[in-house]
Amino acid sequence: MPDALADAPDDLTRRVRDLVAAGAWPDVVRLLDGMPRGATSELLLLRAEALTRVGDARTARMWLYEMIPALIARSDRASHRRALNLLGAACFYLGELAEASDAFAAALEMATEEDDLLIFARATNNLGMIANLRGHHESALGHYRLAVPTYQRLGQRRGVAESYHNIAITYRDLGKLAEADEYERRAMDYAAEGVAPRVAAMGMIGRAEIALRRGDPQLARGTSERAAAELERLHDPVNEADARRLAATAAAELGQFDDAESAFEHALSVARTGGHALIEAETLRDRARVYLTRGRQTEARRDAEAAVALFERLGAASEVTALRKMMSG
Repeated sequence: MPDALADAPDDLTRRVRDLVAAGAWPDVVRLLDGMPRGATSELLLLRAEALTRVGDARTARMWLYEMIPALIARSDRASHRRALNLLGAACFYLGELAEASDAFAAALEMATEEDDLLIFARATNNLGMIANLRGHHESALGHYRLAVPTYQRLGQRRGVAESYHNIAITYRDLGKLAEADEYERRAMDYAAEGVAPRVAAMGMIGRAEIALRRGDPQLARGTSERAAAELERLHDPVNEADARRLAATAAAELGQFDDAESAFEHALSVARTGGHALIEAETLRDRARVYLTRGRQTEARRDAEAAVALFERLGAASEVTALRKMMSG
């Protein structure tokens, strides 16, 4: 057991809270390594959140499965529903959508019963993400439109920013780029002034994606690379990988294929290490498109088939259809 755990609980909790406030999630993971399941509920949850933040969804899921029975035994329902929401997030990252949906729904039910508006908003927002991935865009928008006023009522600017970013993704998937760009702007406004720097950087990725779809790979590359640098500073490897994926796609459109190859490899390495199925699938999809345009049929088919398998697991039927059409065209 690390020496830090020999501290008095109040001292340890204070140190962890300071690290969380500073966004030093890797330090939180190190400090709480080896923590027993008998620790305080707050520390149990913060370890789970820290593991998720640094991209280790597998360990986060395992930890949550182990600690939830302890929370139930303590009759700590507030921590239990928060743990369920975190479990849903870990399962979502791992591509276990049925398990994620069940966890979010259970958290939402508990939050509704006990008037926990924050978990209500978070679980609702998260269920919207699953609906959107499955192609149920109107259902996703309905979830987000419930989450936004709840976050506003709580004065939760970060939550509003996250929901607006998710709305932007849905509009982008619908091909409504003007609406998508407007909601990314709103997300970044709510995330400004240090309120939610991670969400602000995610908004940059979203705007870079829109720029790419509008035919401006130069803007897309510059914006996504700035987002990647910011997310690296914030110790957010998963969203950094997403930014690298987009930068790779933009670089390829600019004919800078060596840069594209390197960025694609970085994104895939992070996604596979952490088990992040959606980012792996999107990276393979985008690289397959690049290979196809370069006449590298064997590599394109390899990546497309791997992406199809992941998207099928995620229930992203429209992505599967588009990839199969691309490879048969």
